[in-house]
Amino acid sequence: MIDNDESFDALADSRRRQLLVELVTHNPYHVPELSGKSQEIANADENLFQQHLSSSRTVPGVDEELLRLHHVHLPKLADYGFIEWDRDAHVVTKGPRFDEMRPLLELLIDQQKEETVVLLRE
Repeated sequence: MIDNDESFDALADSRRRQLLVELVTHNPYHVPELSGKSQEIANADENLFQQHLSSSRTVPGVDEELLRLHHVHLPKLADYGFIEWDRDAHVVTKGPRFDEMRPLLELLIDQQKEETVVLLRE
């Protein structure tokens, strides 16, 4: 049975939507590794790291989007069972509940195609 709250929460963020849509046609999906300052921030004290993620300030040399992907978006999607994430291999694959999302994802894909056609006609 579909849990609408989890499905809509998973789709609420554009980065999570993009990743799930990508998995429809590209399974597995390779996730870029954290490096440099981004890795240092991720390895910092857990409380400081959580404060950093919840703040709007940025640190020079830190890929904030990739940091949030690794520590917010991928864990959330994995917890819901929509993806499986091999952290060591930096690979995401469809999870055991991915097919519950497929109808919604196909609607998003169809909408993107329609928007592209409209833009091409203009």
